[in-house]
Amino acid sequence: MFPVQLMTVRKSRNGTVRSVFLTQENSDYCSAVLDLFRTHIGTSREEIEREIRILELKIQNPKIIRGLALIMFRFSKLTPPANLNAELVRSTIFKHTKVPPISPESREQILAKVAEELNSSVDEVSRSMYADKENEQILEAIPNISYDELAKKFNMEQIETVILKCLTMSVKMKEGINRIVRKARSLGLLYTLQSDSVESSITLSGPLMIKEHSERYGYKFALLVRFLMKFANWEMDAQVNLKNIQGKAEYAYHLDSSVSEYTGSVSEVNHGVYHSYFDDNPEPVQVMGNKFYADYSLSLGKKKIMILVTRPNYYEEDYSIMESIRKAGHDCALFCIVESGQKCPKGANCMKSEFNFTDAYEFLLKRQEYEEKKNTSIEQVKASNAVNNKKKLSEEMIKHLRELYPDSIAMVDYLEFMGFSPAEALIEAGYEVKWHGLRIEAKK
Repeated sequence: MFPVQLMTVRKSRNGTVRSVFLTQENSDYCSAVLDLFRTHIGTSREEIEREIRILELKIQNPKIIRGLALIMFRFSKLTPPANLNAELVRSTIFKHTKVPPISPESREQILAKVAEELNSSVDEVSRSMYADKENEQILEAIPNISYDELAKKFNMEQIETVILKCLTMSVKMKEGINRIVRKARSLGLLYTLQSDSVESSITLSGPLMIKEHSERYGYKFALLVRFLMKFANWEMDAQVNLKNIQGKAEYAYHLDSSVSEYTGSVSEVNHGVYHSYFDDNPEPVQVMGNKFYADYSLSLGKKKIMILVTRPNYYEEDYSIMESIRKAGHDCALFCIVESGQKCPKGANCMKSEFNFTDAYEFLLKRQEYEEKKNTSIEQVKASNAVNNKKKLSEEMIKHLRELYPDSIAMVDYLEFMGFSPAEALIEAGYEVKWHGLRIEAKK
């Protein structure tokens, strides 16, 4: 999302506001910025920023140019101008500089000493002095992006920037509202849910309603809006607080699924290589006539695991949902996200700040490997018992069991020593078997 200073909106006298979107009609903004970056590969960020400021003076709306440039910087690859550690170079220079150099010759002498000590060249030392500063970074590569794709990224970030100033937001959908609710829960957003026979809606508290950690909440709020953009047939009405001539005022901000014409296909933020293993749009599971939507699903071998992500406030309720899904015959796992200062609910599998796909994958993989080993061990025991119980109890053994009765422990020990499965052998000998935990009790 953009800084609020780059928000471009149009306000009406009737108290509504709408974002200014880039379309094919004003594609010259995108082409100007994209061409500037293409022709400046190999130059420093400072030089590119200078060219952007010149371009802003030539364009009617400089905020659009600044916003497009910000997107390009975000997705481009910038590298330091040299390989030496900048802090080490500066500290070494200060060590050899008892007094500031007053001539180019004395400066060169100091740099020569530093280069010798660091086993490098004077040129490399000069380029490394401020290599850790943002403006010194060199543009190495830019994203393979079209003018249209750049415009759609700009439009999406404009929406997210307006949403940062949101007081409340209501979302209506004829079906699939459960998925929005699940996403709100996993992000830790505050909401209320309303439903009737025709459509359902969810009303969320916006970032401006949160007194503590509002910036973090705003980021998560923007993630929910990005998630919403993936669906069809939705409407969103928000109350936003924006500056005007008198100071600040509330405006109505409306969006619906037709906005995809300006934003294109919106994808969620990628969280590393393991993110691709997870399906973020799993089919709902039927539990007692109700549809339950998981946040993700993961296929491990022939097993498909439904994954729920929750927050401490919703943990107990989501734990019950997980148990219901398991009872319906589906494998399910629950992860709880906690922020700094929050306690992990007792017995919960917690992660800090956000869902970690790598940790979740490794945890579920180890859990499956453990269960497979346990099941294999159980099958081996059953097979062994089946072989052992093919043997018949002799009359002498049955007689000895009668002598040991009612000492169930002694009876079990005797049968195990003789190579029999105690429970099945006792039944064969005419006893009733009762289990007390792992302990067997023989009854006549």
